[in-house]
Amino acid sequence: MLMTRIIFLLFSIALLARAQDPVPAPKPVGVKITRPGVVGIAAMPPVGGTLVVFGYSLEEPPAGARLQGVSMFYEYTVHSRVSVFFTATEPLVRDGHAGRGDTAPGIKFRLTTEGRYLPLLAVSYAAKAPTATAGFGTGLYDHKLNLHADKNAGVVRWTGNFATLWYRQKDGSLTRQYTPSLAYLTRFNQRWGGTLQAYWTTAGKGYGGLVAAPFYQVNSGLNFFAGMMRNVGRPGSQYGVIAGLNYLHRPRA
Repeated sequence: MLMTRIIFLLFSIALLARAQDPVPAPKPVGVKITRPGVVGIAAMPPVGGTLVVFGYSLEEPPAGARLQGVSMFYEYTVHSRVSVFFTATEPLVRDGHAGRGDTAPGIKFRLTTEGRYLPLLAVSYAAKAPTATAGFGTGLYDHKLNLHADKNAGVVRWTGNFATLWYRQKDGSLTRQYTPSLAYLTRFNQRWGGTLQAYWTTAGKGYGGLVAAPFYQVNSGLNFFAGMMRNVGRPGSQYGVIAGLNYLHRPRA
């Protein structure tokens, strides 16, 4: 859609322009978008702390019924270098039918501490459990290994992911797929900011996506985001709308 492309272009220009402003960046909770859930941050909550993300999305496919859903992400840090997490999607609604999605528990290891030139690096593994209602999932187990990298540059924070996914076919074989992605987050002022995320998949799928979402920082532990997503290449969805919140619970000293 022409209007969707114009919105993405204008929002991208605004992000690049405002990134040059000398805005002091408060300690952020970070912005993680649960669906399409492509870009995962390397940063972890403090030990004993929990990151909670709720997200709503509406996806309009090129053909067929639109899909709506609510996704939840929880990450709890058990050690200075180790956290556990899981993602669940429920409920999902398509063509008047409601169901639940798959659940993906996982574990993340921090490899490095961010320095002047060195990014924060982490690696995570997640296994998708086929808990989805019939028609809302494949009914098969998948495995995902992801390398995360975060780096601050003034008021801008870059996040890169390189994920590989093993997903099982109906005949029992495993197909390997790679998904590189990049996210750009900046602040307009003490409260407002925005993020752009882009990804691409391999293994013959030949498609990718873009996400543009401004966010509002309530305090150091809570922000809200809302925006749009657009597939490129051979899309699974033509466009979509996303909204949600990030909440970081810090343990008491």
